Amino acid sequence: MAAYRRVAVSEQNDNAGSSIRAHLSSGDETTSSPSATVRSQSERISDKLHALAWVLVAYAVASYTRLFHTIFTDDRIIRPTLHLSIVIFAVNVVLTLYLTVFLPFKFPVTPTHKTPASSPEFWGVYCPRVIPIMTACGVIGSFLLVRACYPVWGFLTPFILGVVALGMFFSLHFIPWC
Repeated sequence: MAAYRRVAVSEQNDNAGSSIRAHLSSGDETTSSPSATVRSQSERISDKLHALAWVLVAYAVASYTRLFHTIFTDDRIIRPTLHLSIVIFAVNVVLTLYLTVFLPFKFPVTPTHKTPASSPEFWGVYCPRVIPIMTACGVIGSFLLVRACYPVWGFLTPFILGVVALGMFFSLHFIPWC
């Protein structure tokens, strides 16, 4: 275990890249990158079953509460707040497409650009404010959506919307990789 010592900011910046490269090339088995992790078939099946459970629960909640019908037709929904949350979520979608589609198209992997433009390392250098902006948009949009739906379901609104959101996130497990 390495001993802790305080260093100047300039020394940290100069040595950060070399220390990370040295650590990664040392073959330290205690830390492994997600891409290097080999998962057993039972772990993958367990992940898929958990994802399926969340999707089924989300479907049940959305069906029981008539979520989408209620959001689009109920007069108790606060429409300006709902529309603002939809706009904020649309900003998140546009920024996601910017990071995952446009940047890899604009900066393909070449001898000049060795880091893939679809990686967080590239985003941290080329557009460091996008992820914090997306985080803020997600939090603000979620609060606005809960506020817009609160008159309908009351204190259950965050739970209903949270379960449906988790079901939507976990449904991505079933999109095959090309």
